[in-house]
Amino acid sequence: MFILIWYSDNTSVQFVDETLEVIEAYDPGIESPIQAYEQCSISPALASYTAANDDWNKLMLGQFLDRRWPLKDTTEILLLEHFTHNLSKFFDFCDQSRHFEIEAPRRARSCQSLLDAIFAVSSRHLCMIKKDFDPYVADFFYQRCLQNLIPDLDKEESNCNDNLLAATVILRLLEELNVPLAGSDQYHHSLGTQAFLRSQQAEVPSTGLHQAAAWAGIRQEIYASLTMHRPPAIKATASMMESLSSSDDCAWANRAVDHCSKALEFCFGKSGADRFCYDALLQNNVEWCTKRPESYDPLCFSIPEDSSSCPFWDVRFHADWHVMGWQYITLARLTLLIHNPHIQEAVLPRQSSWVGINDQARSALKLLCSIAMSNIATPAAIVVACMGITISGNVVEAREEQRALLDVLTQTEEDHGWPTRALRSNLKDLWATRASSMNC
Repeated sequence: MFILIWYSDNTSVQFVDETLEVIEAYDPGIESPIQAYEQCSISPALASYTAANDDWNKLMLGQFLDRRWPLKDTTEILLLEHFTHNLSKFFDFCDQSRHFEIEAPRRARSCQSLLDAIFAVSSRHLCMIKKDFDPYVADFFYQRCLQNLIPDLDKEESNCNDNLLAATVILRLLEELNVPLAGSDQYHHSLGTQAFLRSQQAEVPSTGLHQAAAWAGIRQEIYASLTMHRPPAIKATASMMESLSSSDDCAWANRAVDHCSKALEFCFGKSGADRFCYDALLQNNVEWCTKRPESYDPLCFSIPEDSSSCPFWDVRFHADWHVMGWQYITLARLTLLIHNPHIQEAVLPRQSSWVGINDQARSALKLLCSIAMSNIATPAAIVVACMGITISGNVVEAREEQRALLDVLTQTEEDHGWPTRALRSNLKDLWATRASSMNC
């Protein structure tokens, strides 16, 4: 301890060290300042800090990292990270809690079937977009997953097993990557359909992952329905719809998904000629658009001055569920327009009624593609746009718009792995045939 002494006569300052005197006054047993420092150095707070520092040193040496995920090599680490950071976006775009990004990998740590499903779809996706990734890796994990999954699904308790349901949904994404948009009926997801139907019949409390997987299954059935021109095999249950909050943003996106599923049921099912049913569906579509929350309003909507170089609009939204809600409601409207029962089949394609329908269909398709290209951070949007191209690309006549559609399809395959080559080839042949017939 230092005492400052001020001398007023010569304006000088002197420091006097009185540490020893102060120590002796408070504790006569201490002989020196060094001894005092040593006693202070073993205070409880400092001892705790020293122990924590020793623990950190052990951590740095790896002694605390022995407990880790059951991943065998860097390939499995890469596959898990690829699913978490990339592929989960194709499941979670209507889910604020991001169950497939967060919950599914956590559960996969203790569920081999779920982990293998993640490995299988990640390796297949990397094989599609990188080309140099070994395709046998996906086959290995796919077969190993099925070896465990099929026996597990046969058990009664599998009805309420969220892990198996999530694994089934993930494997169905792999099948989507394997089936061309314009291909034949190559779907082999009867296993997944069975799992969903049994889970819907099980009267058990629904967890967040269960609900997320169920809605993912509904969306996958929309893809399968459009690919194979058949009604969806899986539909949203009454309990799923009742659980949707009227004010929740994600709930509005899921309502759009359910509406799209019902539209496909009408178009490809037995009630396709029922005009009253058609009018009701069209009215529901309009009500979704007019009663939507303000959060579903676009951040911007602009039309480029030169439509020949950029035929799409700039339509941006705030979040994934806003993007996808609009995509599914627009896809539903496009499907209903094409299957309008009020237009008799006997009416020639060039008559005014069909011309008006085609104009509306082209506008709906342009909106689908515009939203997809304006919101690239939501990769599932471009897949839905490709679904729209699948069913209505034939109505596009302008050459610049045809090229733009081909660009969307090419980008979907190159960036996201969805096979669109067959569809591109079919559209080119169709457009060329129509152009030659018009020139005759």
